[in-house]
Amino acid sequence: MSPAKKLEPLDIGTIARGAAIELFNLEIAKVAANIWDKNTPAEAKREVTLKFSFKPDLERRAIEVTTTATSKLAPINKHSSRAFVGRDDTGRAYILDSDPRQEMLFEPQAEEPDNVHQMKA
Repeated sequence: MSPAKKLEPLDIGTIARGAAIELFNLEIAKVAANIWDKNTPAEAKREVTLKFSFKPDLERRAIEVTTTATSKLAPINKHSSRAFVGRDDTGRAYILDSDPRQEMLFEPQAEEPDNVHQMKA
């Protein structure tokens, strides 16, 4: 007879041959990047969820184990701006970044081509 085999119960490190730890590490990296992102609220709560699903077969001897990891991150901060609606001569409407009814205070300077250099006399 062979010696009795010591039974090792399933744990977080052995389930799916270590996949749970790998999945957690991937999600925690996303959380760290989201916390570091200046475009997110600093004090917003972030979450990592590990989910294990167990589906036994009819004989209740083998179990299909599914492991998933998800993260809930802080959203990007909202940014507000103002836009204006205007129409061209044909009546077509456009959304513009400046008010078309406001007169221009200064004429835009004419841009010189990059390959032209002014010479001092």
